[in-house]
Amino acid sequence: MKKEILGKSFLCRFMLLFIVLFTCLTINSNIYADEVRPLAIMIGNSPEEVIHQTSLNKADIIYEANVEYPFTRLMAIFNNNDDGIVGPVRSSRYYFSRLAVEWSAIFAHCGGQSLKSERVVNLDQMLYPSPYWRDTNIGGWINLFTNIQNIREKSRKMGFQEKIDLHNHLFGPRTLNLSGGNITKISIQYNQKHIIAYEYRADTNTYLRYVNSKPHQDSKTLESITASNIIIQYVSVEGIPGDEEGRLEVGVIGEGIAKIFYGGNYYLTKWIKKSKDQPTVYYDNHGNVINLNQGNIWIHLVPEETKVWFK
Repeated sequence: MKKEILGKSFLCRFMLLFIVLFTCLTINSNIYADEVRPLAIMIGNSPEEVIHQTSLNKADIIYEANVEYPFTRLMAIFNNNDDGIVGPVRSSRYYFSRLAVEWSAIFAHCGGQSLKSERVVNLDQMLYPSPYWRDTNIGGWINLFTNIQNIREKSRKMGFQEKIDLHNHLFGPRTLNLSGGNITKISIQYNQKHIIAYEYRADTNTYLRYVNSKPHQDSKTLESITASNIIIQYVSVEGIPGDEEGRLEVGVIGEGIAKIFYGGNYYLTKWIKKSKDQPTVYYDNHGNVINLNQGNIWIHLVPEETKVWFK
């Protein structure tokens, strides 16, 4: 009888321990669970396209990088907005798709170079035209637009998972709202024909964005485009040998220097992206993951020789 009681006691304690461990593992494995899958949308950024851009202020993160000289292109990451017309939608490049992979994103673009990855929902307009349309009031090849709802609905119909485990510190909870710094102007010269500038406004703790000295505005609302955080990330940029179109290879995997601005303050940091599947992480000079202000983030991928001024 005593052995039987001891046996039952041991079994009960074992089952209780198992339940506790299982619960802890379940909680830990779901720390990042149930995150809505982000959208990554390629947006044209030539002078002809800038005047037609819309919904950039609704994006959580926007990347800007060189494409064929003298142009840059944008990739906007949307996570917290479920509606909005976005465009003009343009083609991708390998380096943009490598960045889309680290977000496990629904990748919306119109042709171009893209990676095949199980982590990305590849909604190329040339393969899946239904979420997109052409604005006949805009001539030429810069009139393709989409809607955030359209993209999500198409992804659902194709059977892709809507919620994912997202491990990226840029989407983590940010409570910092540092302000009062004395860096009020930032300029980035991609080339002589494309210069970006930011002007810090202390009353809103944001930066007004300028393109070639002109205020950058939403084409539909005429709202000024602003940034809460600005990251200038130095990467390798080289021409692809034999490419008659002048396409580039931008090295987004590896490590390098980044300059980060928020609240009028400046920080020299280090970025590391260990592989195409892992996120880019920004570290301060003590080796800690850097904290950013609340609000959106503009990330500028630039070659080392890029001229950057701030004061």
